[in-house]
Amino acid sequence: MTNPQLEQALTRTDEFLAKYPSLFQYETLKVLEEKTGFNKVYFFVLFSILTGTTIYFIGGAKLVTDLVSFIYPAYASFKAIDSPDQNDDTQWLTYW
Repeated sequence: MTNPQLEQALTRTDEFLAKYPSLFQYETLKVLEEKTGFNKVYFFVLFSILTGTTIYFIGGAKLVTDLVSFIYPAYASFKAIDSPDQNDDTQWLTYW
């Protein structure tokens, strides 16, 4: 019994991970997939959850909120700078 939505999500996540192989240690994930037989996306999700939980227990909810309120606007600002539209530049660079 295979869920087509799950398969699609796994495929899209795998494609995203493959775009940035050094950031997500794609080769290491492939080795884990070959050794265990489980999809590499499951390992990525597990690592992400463990990292988030560790950050939460080390610094609490305030640290998590501070990280999210910094990382997303920084990402959106870089994305706005790369786009040709000037309106999003104004919106996101005003944030800082």
